Amino acid sequence: MRILLAGASGLVGASVLERALASPQVSGLVLLARRPSGQVHPKLSEWPSTPGDLLTALRAEPVDAVICSLGTTMRDVGGDKARFIHVDKDLVVGLARWAKERGVRDFAVVSAIGADAGSRVFYNRVKGEMEAELKAIGLPAVHIFHPSILTGPRKEKRFGERVGIVVMSAIAPLLPARYRPMPHDVLGRALLNCIGQPSATYTYSGIRALAAIRS
Repeated sequence: MRILLAGASGLVGASVLERALASPQVSGLVLLARRPSGQVHPKLSEWPSTPGDLLTALRAEPVDAVICSLGTTMRDVGGDKARFIHVDKDLVVGLARWAKERGVRDFAVVSAIGADAGSRVFYNRVKGEMEAELKAIGLPAVHIFHPSILTGPRKEKRFGERVGIVVMSAIAPLLPARYRPMPHDVLGRALLNCIGQPSATYTYSGIRALAAIRS
């Protein structure tokens, strides 16, 4: 199968990239990116965008599945809510509409626990609105992932997040399963393994089970 990956420069996307290139089930991997990855591999191709809009990179070429791990933080966008909405909702929905037009069967996206279009919490509301619009597009299979805090070797320094990981890891046995820290590589495996499965929304236990089915 040929997969389009958006968000390959992030923690989860990098894991998907590595595993997809090593997988015998993946014949081709297309990176939707703002800048070149610097990687060279027989399976790998890249669609670079023009400045300002990632979706300008999209082409009228067939892929079998899309994996989207796009996401930012309010800190990264300087508190600009419009920029946050653009990355975490508008780009995801735009990519899904392109996938629908191309006849793509599977669309997988990393969302968040607490996603709710009716939430008073801005972050949760944006994620919930993204999910609602994504489902309304009518793709054959939509796979939504709700991990808790992610663990793994991040490139950027996030002191508050590191503290949160330490605390949550220490009390993980006491937490409901869905709130336990999620290893980035487990989520990466699950994102690949969902392809070909029915539409579903996955939290901690489901992500763990999905990651184990084709290791």
